[in-house]
Amino acid sequence: MSAIEGATLRAPRPGVPPWGDQWGVLTVVNFFAGGAALWAMAAICIGAMITEYDGIVTMIGMVVVPVLLAVPSALISLVVGLPVRVIPAARRWWLAHGEVTVIGGAAGFVVLLVGVGVIAATGQESSAPGLPILLVGWGIFCLSVIHFVWPRRWRRAASFDATVSPVATPRS
Repeated sequence: MSAIEGATLRAPRPGVPPWGDQWGVLTVVNFFAGGAALWAMAAICIGAMITEYDGIVTMIGMVVVPVLLAVPSALISLVVGLPVRVIPAARRWWLAHGEVTVIGGAAGFVVLLVGVGVIAATGQESSAPGLPILLVGWGIFCLSVIHFVWPRRWRRAASFDATVSPVATPRS
């Protein structure tokens, strides 16, 4: 008999993928992994837009400037997307529809590359027409990368039992 009459042990509730109810762990992982992706993308974009090489200063700038761009961008994206992580209904939808982050990341990547191409083609003008395109692409890419979650539907498709052979159906 237990110390409390009628007390029963509850079975552990299955967690929401990928890390159960620990949304803080997912936030930290997304921040650092997404920050690394933002740093790499910023380095690629800056490298594509550089028109002249100035020696070691350019090499140092190619490492430092992407960090100075990626960290604030990651923090801003994390704060802007905080309701998705904090509000339970929004979090459930976000974790169930991870393909939105994949599509957003791909769309942001394409828009970002178009903006870089326009800026590289027009030169270093102060009123470059590619700057708004670049900023929109960077914003979409940042939000999608910082809030990336692998789509649940893709996990289910990949988790089939490989030892069981599929049932053969006759072809008509």
